[in-house]
This record gives sequence, structure tokens and C-alpha cells, in this order.
Amino acid sequence: MRQHTVIIAVCLALVTLGYVVYTQYAAGLYYLAGQYDRMMNPYGIDADAPEPDATDRALHADMFVADLHIDTLKWERDLLERSVFGHADVPRLDEGNVALQVFTIVTRSPINWPWMDCVSGRSPDTNTALFFMQGRPAGPLRERAMYQINRFKDAAERSRAGPGPELRLIETAADLEHLVADRAAGKAVIGGIIGIEGGHWIGGPGWDSAAVRREMAALHDAGVRLFAPVHRFDNHLAGSNEGCERHGLTQHGHDAIGAAQELGMVVDLAHISGAALRDATAYLDDPVTVSHTGVRAGCEAPCRPDRNLSDDDIRHLIDADGVIGIGFWPQAIGPSVWRVQAAMQHITAIAEDMGVAEPTRHVAIGSDYDGSVTPMIEVTHLDVLTTLLRRGPQPFSEQQVRGIMGANTCRLFATVLPGGDGALAADLCDPLAEPMPAD
Repeated sequence: MRQHTVIIAVCLALVTLGYVVYTQYAAGLYYLAGQYDRMMNPYGIDADAPEPDATDRALHADMFVADLHIDTLKWERDLLERSVFGHADVPRLDEGNVALQVFTIVTRSPINWPWMDCVSGRSPDTNTALFFMQGRPAGPLRERAMYQINRFKDAAERSRAGPGPELRLIETAADLEHLVADRAAGKAVIGGIIGIEGGHWIGGPGWDSAAVRREMAALHDAGVRLFAPVHRFDNHLAGSNEGCERHGLTQHGHDAIGAAQELGMVVDLAHISGAALRDATAYLDDPVTVSHTGVRAGCEAPCRPDRNLSDDDIRHLIDADGVIGIGFWPQAIGPSVWRVQAAMQHITAIAEDMGVAEPTRHVAIGSDYDGSVTPMIEVTHLDVLTTLLRRGPQPFSEQQVRGIMGANTCRLFATVLPGGDGALAADLCDPLAEPMPAD
């Protein structure tokens, strides 16, 4: 009995000591997490980017702008406060005229060792250390995801009582309809869609198909409306295009994306292996997306071909009525911001060769802001992107620009979200691509 008492006393003493040490150093750890954020999320503005003129700015201000991917929830910044570092928050999204933003959740980021030609899920996880320094849950991946979901919801709730723009959770096609109407009426509101970037805790040993579907239902109930099976490494659902095996969809992968489709979630095939992309597009009926990517054609260093889409990938996505979000950081498009237009025109040319009537309907934007990348366009100056699409060697028409900058993403979610379908998507989103009336 005495021995047990001593053991308990020692354990309590160690817990107390650990708590004291942590509280004494918590501020320092939090500061280091902020410095890491600052280091990982700089801008790399291209000096050759075009300068918007009055017509460009007026067009951008009149558009419904939608971005398929940012990772801002990974970082311990208040979404409602304008930060002096990082890429995005509600004030800066508002300044860039973003109407609809997908906020994706990253739970695990293994170290990409320079001596390996793949990202291994067995490598140490940088997010564990980051989340510990931030003072947020650093244990089970599901707990990390739910924490970020709740951070978004908390910000959305606080925004309704604050002086700035409202951040509104979009869960249904009806929510999207209200957002479009409110934006048209001049209300300061930004729609937010919650996405998962890598369902790493789902599937594998100890799981069966029913358990996978229950977990997908739980994510849906929590507000998730976009689901990417993988991130940068292979998992129990599918292979990654940067993973070590790069295998196709597993049975649990089929279960997960099948449940996502039934529940009204958009399936995001970003980062997925070529084999798994072919499996998924053949299996699903609803439109899909690759939310943030580049293309392999013309991929000039520092662009990374494995990370981007092959022509065969693009054809499978177009066949699946998919929407491809092109990013504007160097690893996706190369050293020049003008490669954004070239990548989008490459997709358009493939769609034209396939006989698609409106080939640019498959193109959108996926910035990957706050994704440990160096974007060449600031979120507050997204009118630069509008300008870039209207100029250059292969300019897009105004209607095409409006589609790429937002109407195509609107159509994707209006089709797939609960209560949505193709007819609603056409009625709601096609008018967003109509040119401004001539004076």
C-alpha cells in the first residue's frame, strides 16, 4: 500500500512539474509557432505581374470570386483579425473581393527528407510539434481536425456580432443561394466551406466499411463539405502523387468517397496518385475537383511535375465533369506568374480537343494560401489575377474570366451540396459569368 502511495505521489509531482514548466514556457513556444508561420508563409510577388487598370479593377469588383483551397486554419491566427504575416484572413479576403472560400484542414505533415524521392507517412510529423507549440491538440488526428472545424465555427459566430464582414458557414445549396443573393445585394459576407485535406485516420486495420461510412457521416454532421482522401503521403484510403507507393484507391477509399458523394460533399482529388485518380473518376457520378494544382506540361523548375496533373489526369477529370483549381506558387506553375494563364489554357485546349462545348468551365482557382508556399499574387490584389487572365498571348474573354474566377466553383458546389443539382447550379451560377452590360 505504501509503495502504491509513493508511486502516485511521484506521478502527481511529475504532472505538476510538467504543468509548471509548460505554463512558464507556453508564451515562448507560442512565439516560436508564430515565427514558423511567418517563415513558411511569405509572399513572392512576381515583378513581371501586370498592373490592373480601371477596367480590370471594375471587372474584379463586380465578380463573384471563389477560391478552392487555403490552409489558414492550420495557423493560430484569428480569422477575423488582419495579420501582419501569413497570407489570408477575413479582412484580407474581403479586400480581395473573395465571395466564397474553401478552408481546408491539414492534420499531418511528415518531413520531406531531401535524400528521399517520396514523402513517407513514417517520417516525423511537423504538425505535432507545431500544434504543441500553438497550445492546440497535438494527439489523435481526428481531434486535430475537430479543433480546426470548431475554430472556424467560432470565428463565424463572432463575425455576426463584429464590425467587419460576416464569415458564413456554407453547408447546403440553399446556403449558397443565400450567399449569392446577399453578395448581389451588397452585403459584406464571405461564404466559407470546410474541407478535409487527408483522411489519414480513416480506414486500415481495425476498420470495416461500415465504420468508414460512419466516420464520413460524422464529418458531414460537423460541417465538412469537401473531402480529399490524401495529402502528400500514401494512407489507408489511397496513394498520393508524392507518396512512396502511389497506389490506387483501396476498398476503404472507395467507401469514403462513395459516402462523401451520398452525403453531399465534393470529393477533392488534389495530391492523389494517378492510379487513384483514375479509380475515383471511374467510380463517382458527381462532379469532382482537384482544388489546387498545376500542370506537368511546360513545368519549368522550381515547378514539381509529380505534384501536378498529367494530360491523362486532365482528360479523366474533364470526363468526370471535374473542376481544376490552378494555383499561383512556383512549385505549381514555375518561375513566372504568367504561367497561370498558360496552365489554364492548356486545360482548355485539352477540353476543346475532347469536344467540350464550354471548355473553360473546367478551370478555377486554388490559391493554397497559408499552405507553406510562396504565392506570386497577394490575396488583397487578386485583381492582378483577373488582369493576367485578360491579357497575355492567349487572353480569356470576360465571360471566361468570370467563370474561372468564381462561377465554375459556384456551379460545382451548387450541383453537389445537399439540396443541389445541375438545374439549380445553372440557374444560380451561370448568371455569375455573364458580362457586365455595356454603358
